[in-house]
Amino acid sequence: MSTPDFILALREKIGTDPLWLPGVTAVTTRGDEVLLVRRADDG
Repeated sequence: MSTPDFILALREKIGTDPLWLPGVTAVTTRGDEVLLVRRADDG
């Protein structure tokens, strides 16, 4: 997955300072089953 253009534009303006980008997490259940997902970008 390539870096989105808006991130590249932000990086041009702020350099390597940390970016605070909001995200959403959801848990899906069905009966006794729980869907678990591990993020690929941070481990």
